[in-house]
Amino acid sequence: MWLPLVATAILAGGPLLGSWVVRTRVLPKVSTRIGRAVTVQDVKVGFGSVELRGLVVDGAGAAPPVVIPALRAEVELSSLVTGGMHVERVELDRPRIDVVRGESGDDNISSILDKLREKKSAAGEGGGGSKLRVDLVRVKQGNVRLTDEALGQAEVKALDGDLRPDGPATFHVKDARVEVGGAHATADDATIDVTLAHGKPVGLPTIDVKNGSLTPVHGLALTGIRASVRPDPDGQRQIIDVHGSYGGASAELWNAVGWLRSDAREGKLTLRCDRFKLSQLDSVLRNKDGSAEVLNASKGEMDAHLDLAFRDDKLAFIGGAHLAGLTVAHPMLAPVPVPRLGFDARIKGTFETKERALKLPEAAFDFRNLHAVFTADVANVGHKPRIAATLQVRPLPCQVALQAFPNELVPFLQGFKLTGTFSTDLHVAVDLDDLEAPVDLGGHVGIEGCKVTQAPEWVSSDRLSATFEQTVEFEPGKWMTFMVGPESPDWVPFAEISPHLINSIMTTEDSGFFKHHGFISSEFRSALQQNLQRGYFRLGASSITMQMVKNVLLSREKTLSRKLQEMFITWYLEHHITKERIMEIYFNVIEFGPGIYGIGRAARHYFGKSVKELEPQEAAWFSSILPNPKRRYVQYCHANGMLDAKWDAYLKRIMRRMHERGRLTDEEHERALQTPLRFSRVEAMPEKECMALVKRITTPPQQLAQSK
Repeated sequence: MWLPLVATAILAGGPLLGSWVVRTRVLPKVSTRIGRAVTVQDVKVGFGSVELRGLVVDGAGAAPPVVIPALRAEVELSSLVTGGMHVERVELDRPRIDVVRGESGDDNISSILDKLREKKSAAGEGGGGSKLRVDLVRVKQGNVRLTDEALGQAEVKALDGDLRPDGPATFHVKDARVEVGGAHATADDATIDVTLAHGKPVGLPTIDVKNGSLTPVHGLALTGIRASVRPDPDGQRQIIDVHGSYGGASAELWNAVGWLRSDAREGKLTLRCDRFKLSQLDSVLRNKDGSAEVLNASKGEMDAHLDLAFRDDKLAFIGGAHLAGLTVAHPMLAPVPVPRLGFDARIKGTFETKERALKLPEAAFDFRNLHAVFTADVANVGHKPRIAATLQVRPLPCQVALQAFPNELVPFLQGFKLTGTFSTDLHVAVDLDDLEAPVDLGGHVGIEGCKVTQAPEWVSSDRLSATFEQTVEFEPGKWMTFMVGPESPDWVPFAEISPHLINSIMTTEDSGFFKHHGFISSEFRSALQQNLQRGYFRLGASSITMQMVKNVLLSREKTLSRKLQEMFITWYLEHHITKERIMEIYFNVIEFGPGIYGIGRAARHYFGKSVKELEPQEAAWFSSILPNPKRRYVQYCHANGMLDAKWDAYLKRIMRRMHERGRLTDEEHERALQTPLRFSRVEAMPEKECMALVKRITTPPQQLAQSK
């Protein structure tokens, strides 16, 4: 064995001879035994000691090497005489160890330790009777990283410890981080005590964690964690006691107690968050600039509980939460703070760890007399899941359902009176690993069981069926009012709107306008699928009625508040005025360019003709600019009165789609393709001045001020 060679070097005591023996005899034999190349930068041998500097053990395959900048071993000299080696202490200074574990459970470090523990015969290694005994291994400022292909990764940036291969071992951990299945955990300070036998743990460890954090899902940060994990008196279970807070708040707001039996893969944990005031989270709820999105936090309160049981790779959970008195101010919710928010929730489900399958048979929510139940089956959790979910709202009176929404969230719906019963039953199924597969989206939103008995005057069908005034902000801080009806010189009744224009708008905006009741269910499905394929949400599947409501009755603010009100008013108008009237209002109110409202004014401005005279290519032009008519006005700015090649191709694509859907005859389509679109220049301003106008009205005021 190689132990006699080490003994010879130590007894010789000569630095040169000892160094030579270690380099040329010992390290090659160690390398052969573990099956890894072992190199060292410097070797120092003293009387009873060996010191190695720059020790490197090559990794297996793609695994990084083990790097130990300094290793020092102190040997009891009397043991060398008896044919063995008694190492009193081994000190490892700043070792860097990367453990890589495959799906099979094997890793690159355990194999080294196992080979070092193997007993070799005298024939196999020459002198198998020599014995090595190590009393103490001391680690200073170690760096350990673990990568598990099945679970995740972990890192300890600073590890100090004393371990005895046959006795107690204590490790002090600083700055540790663990990532498993999308969850993150950290610990600034932790202590681990365990007993070893022949270098392997026996019994259960004791763990103490100070100032840890856990983020089980995105947006939920459990912080200030103090944890204690200790064996019970029988040594069969580990007793868990954890306390912590949220998002960096100083107050202790939750605790978790339970037990774990690792040999049987079994455990239970009870999490409790006793009722507390949201003001205790004030430091968390404030933005970096000191502003707060949760107002009147002293009036808000919350409590929650969750019971977990783990056995045979299956985690079962059941719990609930209560939130009340919440006031939220967020630009994506509503233009004003929304008070009196809260809910009661209950949840029950299981998670299969091996199959990564989540089953949620019930997640129930009670919100201001609304009772909703959400269910879900999710496969392949943590990767690209396959999801099937349902949402049901228990039947309740329509007026009660409407009043469940705070006035501040739906101010324009105040004054509506409803009768009937409201309910909801929706389902969705999507495979995020196969986004080409059709999304299954269906069910119903039971507002069809409701009937309006009274509506506010400003949105009533009586008002919208007659002439009314419309006020618009055509530039920031600049307003104009015009009549919508025959009294206006720009008014165009439905009967005088070119069929080409109606067909073009339906092709680009709402193909089934005359068939649906305000909502394009098929478009919702395709919009969801396209949003998932793009990786972000952009398409809104807005019908022409929804666009009319947004432009005529509400605003263009991008908030949940506006969308909720837009959908309700759309449903109301679809049942109280005709499709032709909706289309008529739409064309006579929407913006077609800077200060250009209504199709009558727009047709004269761009083409110097009446609306009923519009040709297919001219109708396609109006469809092409609707998403952003001010910015796309630059096409009209061109001094030659013609479109650029890119926009001309866009118009041809619109006309091709019209033709494919039977909205242009073969002759009309061919003639339109052969007729270049030309603008009337009667109302045109010089190109440079026109471009400056577009820049001024489409640039945000702050950005415009900075550019001056």
